[in-house]
Amino acid sequence: MVKRKQIMTPALIGNPGSHYVCFVVNFKSCTFQFLNSINGERFLVKSGEPTTYKKMFDVWFKEVEAFVIESYKHWKMTIPFDFNKFKWETPKMLSQPDKDNCGVFCMKFLAEWEGDSKTSMDSFKNWNKLKKQDKVAKLMDLRNEICSTLLTHSSNSKVEYAVNQAASYYEEMAQKLQHDV
Repeated sequence: MVKRKQIMTPALIGNPGSHYVCFVVNFKSCTFQFLNSINGERFLVKSGEPTTYKKMFDVWFKEVEAFVIESYKHWKMTIPFDFNKFKWETPKMLSQPDKDNCGVFCMKFLAEWEGDSKTSMDSFKNWNKLKKQDKVAKLMDLRNEICSTLLTHSSNSKVEYAVNQAASYYEEMAQKLQHDV
């Protein structure tokens, strides 16, 4: 059995859904975490319960709780924690420089978040020192990296087609560049 430190899920929030965030069940710290890349956008907590996005949290929590219960049943193990004792927290996260890159941040949170604010988010090294145009360029590189990973992953049934199309496009562009020189 794999011992999980956390369960992470992306979520599209807002009305209509317009912003990606991550929800985390952190088993190590016994917390539910809300990871959000919009500066200052933190859910309000009253008596230990979230008040902003409350309905969404309730649906999300029921799904996660059902998954965890069924997993422990499958493993024939007793659940070693009590969800009722978990607390909500909103760690301070890196901020996106615009309104368009929440999905990139969400994907990187899913890939790199280790459960606390000391997590080294390698994709965003020196983020706070960058100028806005450098942040936007970095985000384009991260988008390309995410797309490349998805397109070339072995679980993609069209990986061979994607690689062949990319190679064909690259060769076409290289020939155009040589012709123009």
